Amino acid sequence: MQRPISGSLAQRDALRRAGGSAWPRRSLSSPRRHRLAVHAAGDSRRFHARALCAAPELRSHEAAVSINNTKNTTSLDGELRPVSRFFELEMSVRDCELDQYGVVNNAVYASYVQRARDELAAVLGVSACTIACTGNSMAVSEQNLKYLTPLKRGAKFVVKVAMQVKGARIYAEQFIETLPDHKLVLEATATIVCLNRECRPIRVFPDVSSKLLDYFSRQEGQVRNQD
Repeated sequence: MQRPISGSLAQRDALRRAGGSAWPRRSLSSPRRHRLAVHAAGDSRRFHARALCAAPELRSHEAAVSINNTKNTTSLDGELRPVSRFFELEMSVRDCELDQYGVVNNAVYASYVQRARDELAAVLGVSACTIACTGNSMAVSEQNLKYLTPLKRGAKFVVKVAMQVKGARIYAEQFIETLPDHKLVLEATATIVCLNRECRPIRVFPDVSSKLLDYFSRQEGQVRNQD
């Protein structure tokens, strides 16, 4: 003899025929809701870091990385690359730059950051030869390097440069990161001065100051437009 179908089974069968779900939806457990709340709070903190980076003054490397990892633009080769407030120069390690331990010699890093500043000057149209013809000059009065992890043979890396003009000084903030994982290798700061014919410090040359201000203002504007 066939057993009668219970009320709950009959209801489930009717729901299936109507195209609905036979089982009630499972609500999020309390731990799951907590994890979602923590994730949302993390997004809020990252947004705050990006807002800090949009300010005119130089900020910490962590905030800068936060910007670079969340704002992208399409390059000429079709790849998505980050919009950054930094000027960036990609390079690779050469064998002649290694020491007896197989890593880049400490003294070489100073040439890396100097080359990135020189490339930025070329992009801006600032010529050392033109400045020298006037009898004036530019010089690094102070530079500090903090080594975090070594670069090895064949490593690809990027040197990032941000600059700010204050009175008679140009302050440079630079970072070296490995590619493609963007692991921090080195932090550097430098102070650059303009000198007259007697090699005495003077205010930053107006042409250099305006070009730096224009370039990094545009970089900041691109970052803000990505918000």
